[in-house]
Amino acid sequence: MAAERLFVFCFALIVCATVSLGRPSDPQPVKTYDVDLTQHTSQRWNQVLDDHKELLPGVLDMVRSYIPEELLPIVQQIAVDIENLIPSPFAQEIIGIADYWGLDRGDVILMNILYDVTAFCTSIVAQDNNGTIWHARNLDYDNADLLRNLTVNIHYKQGNETLYSGVTYAGYVGILTGQRPNGFTITIDQRGSEKRRLSPWWENELTAILDKSSSFVSFLVRQTLENAKDFTDAVENLATTVIHATAYIIVGGANKGEGVVITRDRLSALDRYYLDPLQARWYVLETNYDRWTQPPPFDNQRRVVAHREMDKLGTGNINSTTLYNVLSTPPVMNNGTTYTTIMSASQPDVFNTHVRWPPL
Repeated sequence: MAAERLFVFCFALIVCATVSLGRPSDPQPVKTYDVDLTQHTSQRWNQVLDDHKELLPGVLDMVRSYIPEELLPIVQQIAVDIENLIPSPFAQEIIGIADYWGLDRGDVILMNILYDVTAFCTSIVAQDNNGTIWHARNLDYDNADLLRNLTVNIHYKQGNETLYSGVTYAGYVGILTGQRPNGFTITIDQRGSEKRRLSPWWENELTAILDKSSSFVSFLVRQTLENAKDFTDAVENLATTVIHATAYIIVGGANKGEGVVITRDRLSALDRYYLDPLQARWYVLETNYDRWTQPPPFDNQRRVVAHREMDKLGTGNINSTTLYNVLSTPPVMNNGTTYTTIMSASQPDVFNTHVRWPPL
């Protein structure tokens, strides 16, 4: 209870500070950083961490408010053996973040688990009349005001070359939204956003880490962005690698017809729903529910409205502005929307993210 009260207090301070400074207008450009992959893992995130240190108390209490106290010993066990249980370079980056911010490693591990399993999202891949593939997404979370202020755009570089780009939160080493230039784009949506009992959910996640046979989905995305050759290679890797938690993995390519929503359970893909323009399937769209089921009553309009707005556009009107407008239509955009990203792998310069500040 003390931790919960502290969280409420810290979060209230952040909200009050936002109000006192004037709530930002919508949208706001995202902060952009270069992360040099040739730099030591203990240093590559330092600039991002320096710029967001004032938000650290709110982040810590947000994270600690989610996990049941009885599971903390498992977290500490993972923290002690982190380099054997979490793959490189993620373990070393987590250690570097913890040491630089002066945190317990377990807290940074929890931060990375939390973002991996609590995203509520809308993702769209569409093909226009010219055969260009577009990929657009909203990422929604609880505690949205705090996370909006933590949102960063990262260009992962070797020398002067950008290998891939991602949108993430300060202190989070995985990627939920990313692009490999002239290759493919990836977004992750949580699968099923009905309220879960947190204790079994966390226990399953932590147990999966301990057995070393599966991956954080956000780590898998970053590894795929770094290593996959093309859309086909990326889809196969994302569809078959064992992951900690179920998810939707949405992939866009650089060539005509390259777009898919992969419905994942932990072990493999349950469904791959591809673009098929010859069958008038010129876009695929995912929120947080299996496409063959109806969304629950509390969230039954987000998918309906997104489809309606896409159908109104048609293939002749797809561009960065019109996709942004679809994602800005309530309730596709809602009070939990933290950012909107528009991408096109064949047009890497299109990659653009804005932090969203919808009206209170």
